[in-house]
Amino acid sequence: MKKLFFAITVLLLSQSIQASEIITVVNGYKITTDVAPRNFNTLKTSQKHKIVDKLIEKYLAANYALHSDVVNTPEYKKVLKHILNHSASNTKAKTLVASVKKHTGYTKEQLFSKKGLLAFDFILENRMKSMKPDEKVLHQFYRENKFKYDTPAMVELATIVVEKKSEAEKIEKELKKAKGNYALFSSLAKKYSKSPEALDGGYLGTIVASNINREISKYIAPLQRGEHTQAIKTLFGYEIYYLINAVPAVDTTYDMVKDRVKDDYVHKEVKKWAFSEINKLKKSAKIEMKIK
Repeated sequence: MKKLFFAITVLLLSQSIQASEIITVVNGYKITTDVAPRNFNTLKTSQKHKIVDKLIEKYLAANYALHSDVVNTPEYKKVLKHILNHSASNTKAKTLVASVKKHTGYTKEQLFSKKGLLAFDFILENRMKSMKPDEKVLHQFYRENKFKYDTPAMVELATIVVEKKSEAEKIEKELKKAKGNYALFSSLAKKYSKSPEALDGGYLGTIVASNINREISKYIAPLQRGEHTQAIKTLFGYEIYYLINAVPAVDTTYDMVKDRVKDDYVHKEVKKWAFSEINKLKKSAKIEMKIK
């Protein structure tokens, strides 16, 4: 399962070494600058409040998870022990208790956050694994998000841009000597092209075909792999395009992408659940802000 893009599951690996200051208190628990970004004290008040809001959510998630059964599972203990051993030193501790005792690189607050967020991550993973969405629901989700699974026609291109028509004609003559030779096109781009991509041999990357300027597209569309356009007059001078590869459009069916559909649906639902749970905890929490 891929990881959720949810901020509360991010482990706090980089912390300030300055004296800690209390920035908020949640249900009596003091959250300090130990778990804030290094540059926290240099930020604007509005930025500080946004960060503190995320730290409150992280604390609530960590505290919720540490009071769940997941912390007693062998899998959780094994991963936590590995993380602590890896973070502390090259000498591995034999037990989880020893791992925690020998670890000196984190404050008590940082360690609480690390352990709690890891536990919350386990909760999310377990929810994803246990979900068995109905096939009808997945079909509906696919229909609503079909555009995400279809692939538009794309072209992989390189270009040479010069100012004068005489320069473009000279390059065209050289290209005729070795049709389909991308190495030659790339070397000519580095030598003559005035575009920013010249250093990369004129390489433009892979582009959605429909996003290309219509005037230029009519010259590129007929090309086969390894062919190049004639010099095209544009606002930038004279441009020659080389077709490295063409990727046809793919109009998917549900059966073609059903595993991806299920994975995406499950992640969406679990993420929704996580936000919902944290918001409930937040609404009922007693929060005292210590920054102005």
